[in-house]
Parts: sequence; structure tokens; C-alpha cells
Amino acid sequence: MPAAAPAATEPPVALRWLAPAVLAAGLAITAGLASWSWQREAAEQRTRFERNAERVVQALGNRVQSYIDTLPGLRAFAANRADIDDAAFARYVDTLSLEQRFPGLALTFVADRVRGEERAAYVAGVRGDRSRRAEGHPDFEIRPPGARPEHMVIRHVQPEDHATFGYDLFDPDQRYRIEVDAALRGGGYVATAPLLLARDRDGTIAPALTGVVIRAATYATPLPPADEAERLRSADGVVGVAFRTLELLRSVMTSEQQQWLHLHITDARALAEGRPALVFDSSWLDGGSVRAAAGPLQSVTLPVADRRWEIEIGVRSGAVPAPVDGAGALAMLLGVLLSGTLAAITHVLVRANAREARKVHEATARLQAETRSLHESEQRFRMLFEHSMDAVLRTRPDGTVLAANAAACALFRCTEERLCALGRTGLVDRDDARLGPLLAARERDGRATGQLHLRRADGSTFEAEVSTTVYTDTDGLPSASMIVRDVTERERAAAQQAELTAILDATPDFVASADRQGRITFLNRAARRMLGLGEQDELGGITFAHCHPPWAVRTVLEVGVPAATRNGVWAGQLAIACADGRELPVSQVIVCLRDASGKLVRLSTIARDLSPVHAAQAQQRALEARLQEAQKMESIGTLAGGVAHDFNNVLAVILGNLAIAREDLAEAHAVQRPLALAQQAAARARALVQQILAFSRRLPQQREVQPLAPLVEEAVAMLRSTLPASATLHAQLEADPLLVEVDANQIQQVVLNLCTNALQALPAHLGSIRVELQRTREGQARLSVIDDGSGMDEATRARIFEPFFTTKPVGQGTGLGLAVVHGIVTDSGGRIVVDSAPGRGTRVDVLLPLREAVAGAPQVAAPAHAHARPAGRGEHILLADDDEVVGLTTEALLQRAGYRVTRVSSGLAAVEAVREARDAYVLVITDYNMPGLSGLGVAEHLAAAAPGLPVLITSGYVTEELIARARALGVRAVMLKEHSLERMAALVRETLAG
Repeated sequence: MPAAAPAATEPPVALRWLAPAVLAAGLAITAGLASWSWQREAAEQRTRFERNAERVVQALGNRVQSYIDTLPGLRAFAANRADIDDAAFARYVDTLSLEQRFPGLALTFVADRVRGEERAAYVAGVRGDRSRRAEGHPDFEIRPPGARPEHMVIRHVQPEDHATFGYDLFDPDQRYRIEVDAALRGGGYVATAPLLLARDRDGTIAPALTGVVIRAATYATPLPPADEAERLRSADGVVGVAFRTLELLRSVMTSEQQQWLHLHITDARALAEGRPALVFDSSWLDGGSVRAAAGPLQSVTLPVADRRWEIEIGVRSGAVPAPVDGAGALAMLLGVLLSGTLAAITHVLVRANAREARKVHEATARLQAETRSLHESEQRFRMLFEHSMDAVLRTRPDGTVLAANAAACALFRCTEERLCALGRTGLVDRDDARLGPLLAARERDGRATGQLHLRRADGSTFEAEVSTTVYTDTDGLPSASMIVRDVTERERAAAQQAELTAILDATPDFVASADRQGRITFLNRAARRMLGLGEQDELGGITFAHCHPPWAVRTVLEVGVPAATRNGVWAGQLAIACADGRELPVSQVIVCLRDASGKLVRLSTIARDLSPVHAAQAQQRALEARLQEAQKMESIGTLAGGVAHDFNNVLAVILGNLAIAREDLAEAHAVQRPLALAQQAAARARALVQQILAFSRRLPQQREVQPLAPLVEEAVAMLRSTLPASATLHAQLEADPLLVEVDANQIQQVVLNLCTNALQALPAHLGSIRVELQRTREGQARLSVIDDGSGMDEATRARIFEPFFTTKPVGQGTGLGLAVVHGIVTDSGGRIVVDSAPGRGTRVDVLLPLREAVAGAPQVAAPAHAHARPAGRGEHILLADDDEVVGLTTEALLQRAGYRVTRVSSGLAAVEAVREARDAYVLVITDYNMPGLSGLGVAEHLAAAAPGLPVLITSGYVTEELIARARALGVRAVMLKEHSLERMAALVRETLAG
């Protein structure tokens, strides 16, 4: 039977290997697909890590920059800190909604720079701020306590934080001052190293409370000064923001990023300085200590203000997805089944597709978040741009205007579209020479500041302060910002200030102004000169105390300033302490100046020199003293005139009877000498009365132009008979006639007084006296009296013409002789020159102006010194005198002269006698001062009863008024009774002859 055939179900050899081949191929394909899947997963994990790390860093930088972006507005707001109170700061922060718009921001603050000496006033000012609380801040203090040269006090803080409010950033126990000083010097933004905020230091300290503060200095100018020293000096405070780094990272990281990524951030500078440098660690998020796994790690540097944060980013432990999925393993292990392989491949592809979809979704979300962040940033910029109080323009370097804020539209008085159409050429005065240098400086340095003349849309112009900066815009094109501030009013105020300063510098008064602490801030030119300061000298620490002597400083500080503070003004008399050591008396006014809220701003003072007033007052007192002296002299003259009449009556009787007695006795009679001595004493008494009357201007003056030499010769002749034998008298007189207008009696009185004074200057009356009369080259007559006596020192010479001044002992001189001489010479239009020194004698020159000869006759009977009297021939004379002794003496003198005399005792009796026998009398001699009817009354009655009958009046006291009235009544002559002996007979004969 035949062999059996192979079974049909067995495949051929090639087919038997087909399944393994397919399996092998399937396994190979599965293995290849699994390997590719694992590699792509790892790459995706790395890409996802890098993208998330980049997003976190970018979001962190944007958020920190958004904090910093609040500082320019805060700095501009704080620039007007004089007007900021609690309410204004709260409104500002609420308006910007800083806490809502910038998550993680812990607080915003403004700090004031306060000098140590201003501390008390500053604390009082803060306590008195009741803008938000009716009670103000009664417990406010600068913390920590202690005296320091200066403070940086946190004045305003939002949200309110009692631990921060009033805190001194210059606390010596902390290191805050390093960053604050850096901000003051640099003028930019300065960040701190990781620290605990003031409100967190007293509680439980935890790393999660770590915070950072970013500060910027504020200045009085819109831009920080260019010079570092000027920035440090003129800074008036700082502004800043503070945030906790934990809250910051939570606000920028999504919850997935917080669970997946691990961040470790340190401050590079603090690390280098050996200070705490840890800014943040992801372990703070869950309170644990999880560290980064050994997976992907990335290091990034993030600039934060003036610091650098070093950021290390890794994957948190346990958060790395498994790189191998179950489908790949199943395909590799069960690769025998094609359906399983295809299902696994399909599963892998579906997962891959899901992952790709998820990537697209994440990319879309990331793009939306970035777009939203960019929109918020643009909104912030737009808000700052639109709400700036200064005019801000965005331009191209070629002058094209891209945008303008509302302040710019208001300043240029047009719409934004109109501004953009005008461009820079339409806004800037092209003739302004300052434009070119300003643009060149911006081109060179990237920024520039200066003043330009700008033009508004309506054609009007104004002076503006312009700050411009060049930068690259988001579109990559160069752009420029231009901040414009109208300074017309400031320039006008500066001009007015300059004008006021010029006015104050022109006044001779002391003008000064001081701040609330009394420090001088202004001195005018006169004040600087008084204090010894130059025009350019710094005032430094000068206060009111430096301007006054110690006694006046006490008055200013204890009386003047309190009164001015209380009443607004104080006035009084003080003194200025001049640089030359003088105390200048002044009338000073202190004025207190306050602002609109009543707060003391400054103290001003004006002081006027009272030296001229005091000099005038001293002169007035001197004049009053001279007036009193003149009144005293007038009283003396009145007294002299009052007693002269009676005294001359006595002298007339004495001299008359002595003359009669001597004539009746033989010349060799023993009584002749005693009578002669008595006669000399009476003559001296008569001369004394004449001096007193001459000094008191009571003697009548009969000035006439006459030769001077005869008068001097007659006086010298009189002197020769009275001088002692030990003294010699020489006279040297000019031969030419020297005509002067003088009173004969007075000029002889001058010669007698000068020679008598010269005689008294001779020691023991031993020496010589020389009298000279010459014509000077100046056309004057010079009468000189020269002696070789003891002379005078300068002090005596200065007083010789004072009334009653004498160097002789009491009883030997009245001190009137030279005073009378001075009065006579001065009244005659002349002057006296005295040359004397101790040991070389004295020379007195009397200079009188020369005159031309004129006709004239004397009105007053002058003494005649010739003793021969003309004899009468029995003419009948009527004599009236109420003084019996004087009448008898006069009657005897007339009878001895050859006249027949009828004497009556009153004026009325004389008138009756003439009326009864008109032709019986040839002359009537009457006393002036009689009871009932005076001598003038007698003359008046006789002029009516017996016209043509001569009348002669005698008086012991003759005045100019008496002479004038007598002349008006026709009286022939008026004679002093004391001259009766020498003149009576001659005057009667002249009257009868004439």
C-alpha cells in the first residue's frame, strides 16, 4: 500500500517562520515605537520645565518691575510734601488701587528727612495732622528714641501700620541707612537685602516673613541733581514699597508650577557681603524642607533695582512623571499579538495626540496670560501718562509727536490730535538759541534738561522747563519722552524776588529773614556790611543771636520773637553787633509770616540805624543847654540893668564929690593921696559896671565909621597912668588912617581889657606889653596886644572867652573881661585870633573890617578924659533929680563950672517951673528914672510948653530904646550919670552952643 502525504495544515518552512518573523517584526516595531515614545516624553518634560521656568522668571520680573513703576508717581507726589497730609496720601494710594492691582505689595510709604534740631517741631507737626483723625496723632514719636544728627522718619504709610509709622530708617541698630544713603547719593532705585519688615520683627520670626524694600530719594527738583554731593545735600526724603517674597512668588506662580517647580532665590550682593541672602525657597510654600531633585536644573539672574537675584530652578522631588508608559512595556512583552501591538500603538498615538492637544491648550493659555500682562502694563503706563500733573509728550527724534497727555493738551491749549499735527517744530520757538544745545546733549547723553521758549496753539508763548529722554519703543524704533513744565510764574516770581532783593539791597536798613528755627536765610547788602560778610559769603549757621549783642539777644528771644509769634509783629529799640565791635542802636521790627493754614513759615526783621536820631537828640539837648545858659545870661543882664541905675547914681555922687574935694584941697595936702585912691577904686567900680552891661548887651551902641588909631592912642594914654612901674607899655600904630565902624567906648574897652589881661599874665607885673595897629593884606585892621608873660596851655586857651571863666583866685577877677571883648569884636563884624603857649607869652589879634568914611554924629555922650572943663558964664539951668544926693552933687559940679542952677526933685516940678518962667532957663537937665513923670515925660511936656528949649537926660542905665525915644522927642543928648564928672560941663557947653 502507498506512503501517507504531509498534512495540509502545516505551513511551509517559510510560512512557519512567517509568524515568528511577523512577531519579530511586530516586536521590533513595538520596541522601536516604545523607545521613540520614551525619548520624546523626556524631551517634552525638559521643554515643559524650561518654559515654565522662563514664565515664572518673566512673571517675577514683571511683577517686581510693576512695584518699581509705582515709585516715579509716588516720588512726584511726595515732591510737594509741604501740602501732603494723611488724607491726601490715603486718597492717592486708594486712587491707584495699589494693593488690588499689585498683589504681594505689603505697604507703600513716604519718609521725611528731619534734622536733629528740627525734631521737636516735626513731631509737633505730625501730632497736629487731623486730616483723617479728629484727635491727630497725640502719641506720635520718632522710633527708636534717642538724639541723632538727622532722621529719616516714615511719615505716611498705606495700609496703616503702627509698627512702621514714625520708624526712623536711620536706626543705628539696623542696617537700613546703608541702602537709604545709597538712594540719596545715586538718585535711582535702591533695593534692600532680604530682611524682616519693622512690623514683623517683634513677633515669631519665620523665613516666610522675609521681605524686600525698594526705595527712591525725593528732591525739590523734577529730576535728581547731576552732582552726587548736591543730591545727598538737597534730598528731602525717600519713598518706597515693601513686599514679602513669599506672597510675591505665590502671586506669579500657578498652583501647578508651585507643585512642580522648586525655586531657590538668593541676593548676590548680600551673599558676597556675608549677610543673610536667602530671598525665597519653595519649601516655604508648604512649610516643609523639600529640596530640588536631581532632575533638570536652571540658573537665572534677575535684576531688581540696583541688586541681582540669583534664581536656581529645579523640579520638586516626587513631581517627575515616569518616562516609560504601560503600553510600551506591554508591546515589548506581549509582542506576539499583532492586535495588542496595534492597540498599544493606537493607544500610544491617542496619548500622543492628547498630549499635543494639551500642549496647544497650555500654549494658548500662556499667550493669553502674556497678552493680559502686557495689557495691564500698558494700562499702568497709560494711567501714569494720563494722570501726570506735568505735560508729557511721546515723540520721535525727528520731532514727530506720537501722543500727549491731558496736562500737555491743557498747557498748549489744543487737542491731542492738534498737538500731533503741530509736531515739535510747531511747539518750539525755532529762534531760541537754547534748542540746539539741548538736542545735542540729548543725542550725546540720552537725556537732557533745560529751559526753552515754547509756543501754544493759539500763538502765545511761554517759558518752560523741558526734560527729555531717548529710548527704544516696543516697536523697536527710537522714541523720546518730553516732560514740559510751565515756569512762567516761577520766572516772574524769580524776577520779582530779584527786584525785591535789589530794593532791599538799596536800603541802608538792616533787613534779614530766618526760618522757623531762627536760622538766617537772607541778609541784604547793608546787613552783610554791618556783620562783615561779603556778597557771596554763605550764611551757614548764622542766627538772630549772631546779629545782636548779648543783652539784645535776650530781648529778641524772650520778648521780640514770642510777641511776633503771638501778635504777628513786634517793634522795639535794640542794637546790632557790627563786625568792627560797635553796638549800633537800631529801631527794630520783627514780623511773623504764616502760610494759608496758619503755620509759621519764617520770621523777618527790619532794623533802622538810630545813630542820626541819637545825634539829633544830643544836639537838641546841647541846644537846650545853650538856651538855658542864654536865658541865664539874659537874667544876669536883666539883673545888671536893674541895679545899674542905682549903682551909677552912687558912683556919680562918689566920683563927683571926690573931684570937688580934691579941687578944693591943695595938691600937697596929705589927704590928696587917700582921695586919689578912693577915686581910683570908684573908677574901677564904674569900669566893672560897664563890663557887666557890655557883656549883657545893656550898653547903647553908637557905631560910626571913624579912625581906629586915635581911639587906641587915648586908651593907651589912660593905661600908662595906671600901670605899675615894673611893667612897660609900647605902642606901635599905623600912620595911615584905618577907618572902622565901631563904638568908641567899646573899642577902648577892648584895648583896656586886653591890656589889663596882659598885665595880669606878667609874673609879679614884671615884663612888657606891646600894642600894635596895622593894615593886613586882606584889607583888615589888625589890633594886636602882645605880652611876654607866662602864656596859656591849649585847655585854657579854648575857654578864655567863656563868661565867668578865670584862672585868678576868687576876688581877683570876674572872668568877664575877655568875654566882653569877644562880644564887642563879634558885634563889630570882626574876629579874634589867639596865639599862646606856656612859657612864651600871648598874642591876641583883633581883626576888624575896614570901611569908607561916612558922615555921622554920636548920639550918646562919650567920656572925655581931658580934665579941663569949659567955664560957664552964669547961664540959668533947671536941674530935676529925685535923688537928693545925686542932685546936690550935680548942682555943685555945674555951679563950679560957672552956671546958675535951680534944682527941683520931680519931673512935674520941672514942667511947672518952665511954664511959670519960660524964658528964665536956657537948658533943662532931667533924670530919666523919676516917680510920677519920667525924664521922657518931662521932654514931651516941655516940647509942647516951651518949644526949642534944650533938654538933656541923665540916667544910671542907658539903653538903645531910651536913646531912640529921646531922639524922637528932640532930646539933645543922653548921658550916663557916672560920666557926670568928666563930661557934664563939656556936654552943657556943647548943647548951649549948638
